[in-house]
Amino acid sequence: MQRRDFLHLMTSSAAAAALGPLASRAGAAQASDRPNTVCIMSDDHASHAMSCYGSRINKTPNLDRIANEGVRFDNCFCTNSLCAPSRAVILTSKYSHLNGIVDNGKTFDGSQTTFPKVLQQAGYQTAMVGKWHLQSDPTGFDYWCVLPGQGAYHDPVMIEQGERKQFKGYVSDLITDKCFDWLKQRDRSKPFCLLYWHKAPHRNWQPAERYKDLYEDVDIPIPEAFDDEYATRCDAAREQAMTIERHLTKSDVKQDPPAGLEGEALKKWKYERYIKDYLRCVASVDDNVGRMLKYLDDEGLAENTVVMYTSDQGFFLGDHGWFDKRWMYEESLRMPLVMRYPKAVKAGTVNKDLVLNLDFGPTFLDFAGAAQPAEMQGRSFRLILEGTTPADWRQSMYYHYYEYPGAHSVKRHYGIRTDRYKLIHFYYDIDAWEFYDLQKDPHELNNICADPANAQLIADLKVELGKLRKQYGDSDENAQQFLPGKGQPPSKGLQLRVPLDDPAEAKLAQNLASKQKESGLAYVGTTVVEGRKGKARRFNGTTDRLELDRSATPNPANTPVTVAAWIKPEKPTGTVLAHGGETWGYLLHLLDGKPAFTTSIDDTATTVTGSDKLPGGWVHLAGQLRDKGAMVLLVNGKVVAEGKAPGLLAAKPNDGLQIGADTGSRVGRLKGDSAFGGVIDELTLLYGETAGDLWGRG
Repeated sequence: MQRRDFLHLMTSSAAAAALGPLASRAGAAQASDRPNTVCIMSDDHASHAMSCYGSRINKTPNLDRIANEGVRFDNCFCTNSLCAPSRAVILTSKYSHLNGIVDNGKTFDGSQTTFPKVLQQAGYQTAMVGKWHLQSDPTGFDYWCVLPGQGAYHDPVMIEQGERKQFKGYVSDLITDKCFDWLKQRDRSKPFCLLYWHKAPHRNWQPAERYKDLYEDVDIPIPEAFDDEYATRCDAAREQAMTIERHLTKSDVKQDPPAGLEGEALKKWKYERYIKDYLRCVASVDDNVGRMLKYLDDEGLAENTVVMYTSDQGFFLGDHGWFDKRWMYEESLRMPLVMRYPKAVKAGTVNKDLVLNLDFGPTFLDFAGAAQPAEMQGRSFRLILEGTTPADWRQSMYYHYYEYPGAHSVKRHYGIRTDRYKLIHFYYDIDAWEFYDLQKDPHELNNICADPANAQLIADLKVELGKLRKQYGDSDENAQQFLPGKGQPPSKGLQLRVPLDDPAEAKLAQNLASKQKESGLAYVGTTVVEGRKGKARRFNGTTDRLELDRSATPNPANTPVTVAAWIKPEKPTGTVLAHGGETWGYLLHLLDGKPAFTTSIDDTATTVTGSDKLPGGWVHLAGQLRDKGAMVLLVNGKVVAEGKAPGLLAAKPNDGLQIGADTGSRVGRLKGDSAFGGVIDELTLLYGETAGDLWGRG
């Protein structure tokens, strides 16, 4: 591209920015012909694992059907490649710094305007089923049934209209079943909007039983950039923690490698173990999308229903030797997007315009004939779907990633992408730029930022980047508020001391069964009994527990954790204290009569267990996650087990805190009964360095 061509494109982009978001199109659709919407979204499904996008490694016939009967978008991108931020952007049509969800550790403010709320006001029935991952309860929906946190693949707990229930089966099947349940009982006189959001294929990739042997005798080809050495990149690429070679865990690959395997052979073995389970999870999503398409056909709904399939972001499938997402590099940035609407969209269309997850909500509103609120920053691409690209459509897009320090150690960065070029700035504890010519270097292996021949082109891109940041209300100054230490600092010192001996406190605390929440502990059952030196609480081993809502829990991010309690168990297995879930969390518990301490560090579970069963009577039990991931378990002040987690928790867990049970997303993905049976006396939670008086020596 010549510089004059680039400047022409940038001029068009600036004109588009001046026009701002569009309101609904003239001639709004009448209520009688307003289409239904089924927005299908998976988690971490890369477009290069869909056969309609040319996948070399799998087939997705049902997803392909949507593309074949509608439009495949080749340049759909996210604005922040991370689960919770992307979902918030889709709902609000606002960039992360405006909707408040810059990373996975924030709680979504459900009072914000979202496209489902606007559709509700326009007379639509709305429903949300599946993975929500925004920590607050869904709002703007007539019906909702969501997974807590990441949710479990098998026999998951779901929260249905505020009530936790456990369902038997595989998560992709169950989410689809719940969608059918709602569709069958809806008010058929009104149009509907269904958000049908899958958990799969998120880490740690647990396939359905029917697919456990799929690809068993197949060698999945490795990607072209599998052995990327990051030779021309800045230090950000070398300092990440998401390599297949070094960072996939036993929990990911499900078994120890064969004896004697090392080097390149071990790396390829891990890749095969990872990618096959990933693709098996994708197969279950494809199956269930097929079930949904058949339902729409059978019910006569297909003709008047806009069907979208996408993922919350892309994913690295061994590309650059990585798994996960986060980066502005293509495999992470690009989202799959296929859509059909038989009434208005030509089958078999392929589009290469730049569209964003920011645009989904305005597009749904446009089809519904509902006005787009001024605060929404996206733009409807309905005209593009119908075959006409507006002359002033965007020629560049803006990206900003924030979660560092954090999981996988991907540094903070922002950047701009046009149809051909990409410019990225890494910041915070680094100041580095990368520039790629995507036409000549589609795998982004050659950072040409330092080449003097590109100086003017880079300068022009920086000008356009500045315009985009101004358009969307972002800046270096604005980003300061999201830097570590600018918000609430990591918690230190004593966080929680629960005597468990005050009957009045139990009466004053709100019982969760009433569906009311407060900042204090919620007592669900338990009885006051004699303790060591006073009163304590007895847990019945089935339903009794104490709960602290996530909004009221202390933040264990980037700090050592110590949890200790006096216990008198009556059951061999059960939870003393659980904080968090399968992605981030810690758990002090009993396993078959033995003491145990478990951590979840970015989906990696580590458990240390004492070799001997606990003695009868009162026991002081303590677990500690120390600096650099050292784990220590103590009984009556004596170390009984030690181990090593990948590190400290890097984010506040998505789940709250429970004493006597772990009923949400399970820390360590532990199976079976989590309820504690017996008596718990004073319980203490400490962040930071340990205190000598916690170890029960007196």
